[in-house]
Amino acid sequence: MKLSKILFATDLSAGADNAGRRALQLAASEGARLRVVNVIPAPTLDETVLKRWRGDADTLMADLVEATEQAMAERMTALGAADDLDMDIRCVRGQGHKQILAEAREFGADLIVVGSHGQRSFKEILLGTTTQNLVHHADRPILVVKKPVQGAYRHIVVPVDYSERTRSALRLAAALSPEETLRAVHAYNMDSLDEVLRNRVVASEVARIKQEVRAEQEQELNDFLAGCGLPTERLSAELRLGYAPDVLERAVQEFRAELVVMGTHGRNRLQDALLGGVARRVVHQVQDADVLLIRG
Repeated sequence: MKLSKILFATDLSAGADNAGRRALQLAASEGARLRVVNVIPAPTLDETVLKRWRGDADTLMADLVEATEQAMAERMTALGAADDLDMDIRCVRGQGHKQILAEAREFGADLIVVGSHGQRSFKEILLGTTTQNLVHHADRPILVVKKPVQGAYRHIVVPVDYSERTRSALRLAAALSPEETLRAVHAYNMDSLDEVLRNRVVASEVARIKQEVRAEQEQELNDFLAGCGLPTERLSAELRLGYAPDVLERAVQEFRAELVVMGTHGRNRLQDALLGGVARRVVHQVQDADVLLIRG
């Protein structure tokens, strides 16, 4: 998957700078066009301001937009934007995530890049504002940047759930890190099996059944990865027992991953709710790596 257009959404806070640097790095490495967007909340001008303004609201808004776009240009230059970078800057008025998504659609963005926090804490943002809404509603890949940029992504973890969206995640991860091995991780849970077997089957039989389940899971994982169209040497497969967000958090720490790439949303409303919830939990819980979500 080739990234030809990247949209970076910024609130001009210090928390957005890592995302800005990552957007610049990706634009340079992919040869992509970059659009930088800032959204002024609407309505942003109250009566107290207007009473002290001799002009009209439209003039004041135009001045605010111009000043903000100038600040955006200066910030991108400070973050390392090259003179020859194909970049445009837009300050628009609207409702946070809705306006960002509208800009992404109009621009034809292949990727939206956002920071993990702005003026508020990461937890507060995920509990109800722009980043959470983008994660939930985005109709294209969205990258939530949490860590300082230290070059291109090298260590990438991809959670596997045997879906087409996982194949898309693997292909995009391979494109972002073309010379590195991807860590493909499948998390499975035996809680329901434990409940069924508890007090009804002898311990030796429980161990045998669990061993067979794991063998079946390993075979399914290997078969899935073999059908993804990537060279086997590019993939390192891991099967782990546990709750997916916890499993991924540990895998990121052990692998020293810089990025998690995962598909989100399913084929019906129930799957959307469950898988979307897991994705949001991963974005919230995994703190040691950026998270790239792909809607399948």
